[in-house]
Amino acid sequence: MSEDEEDRASERASREFLKRERRDRIKVKDADDYKVIEGVFDSRTLMFVYSLMKGGYIGSIKGAVKSGKEARVYWGSTPSGAPVAVKIYYTVASQFKRRLMYIEGDPRFTSIRRDPHGLAEVWARKEYANLKQAHDAGVKVPAPIAVRGNVLVMEFVGEGGRPAPLLAESEVDERDYNILIEDIGKLWRDASIVHADLSEYNVFKWRGDVILFDFGSSVDVSHPMAEEFLRRDVEIITKFFERHGISVRDPEEVVEEVLG
Repeated sequence: MSEDEEDRASERASREFLKRERRDRIKVKDADDYKVIEGVFDSRTLMFVYSLMKGGYIGSIKGAVKSGKEARVYWGSTPSGAPVAVKIYYTVASQFKRRLMYIEGDPRFTSIRRDPHGLAEVWARKEYANLKQAHDAGVKVPAPIAVRGNVLVMEFVGEGGRPAPLLAESEVDERDYNILIEDIGKLWRDASIVHADLSEYNVFKWRGDVILFDFGSSVDVSHPMAEEFLRRDVEIITKFFERHGISVRDPEEVVEEVLG
């Protein structure tokens, strides 16, 4: 395929993506929700989508599978048809300004633009970096594939456009608990990060594995609040399994073991 043909194909796919989203916007009645959704689809964001299409990371974007306060996740595919998750961070600054404590103090991100796009873009780069460090450390996470601006492409965990069930929606056992406690330790010791937002809603249970996701809040272990975030992660996971009748360890004992 020539460069001109690639450009035309990318533009056609992007027009279809934008058309779908404009159609979806009609259903949004709340003014604040409209503002957030509208913020995803400005021209700068679409240029990043085009760039990822031209780079061969995205072939098509088929539909939204999750909407949160900071981003929307789409089910997409590569040009060869492999499924991917495309996470587009909202360019509405208010959400990220409230979460600056997860960026400030992290030595990996020292120069922060505080305009709406700047904050969304650093959050995307941050999640990509955190996923890569976790993946390289042997923790099961959606494998990061590429990032451009406020658009992150990663492995899609699920099947046929349906995300994998959350831990909160699944039957759990002691093995799941032990794996998560082990993963918390791997993140700290081997990836040099702490998840900082870990709960039963940020873990998939898929084909017998537990898979951690939503790493945007994760910080370097040198962050001044890293130990506090670690303790909170351990306590939340402990309480979840305790409610399900699973035998758990004392959270402080786990924290001390992780810190070594």
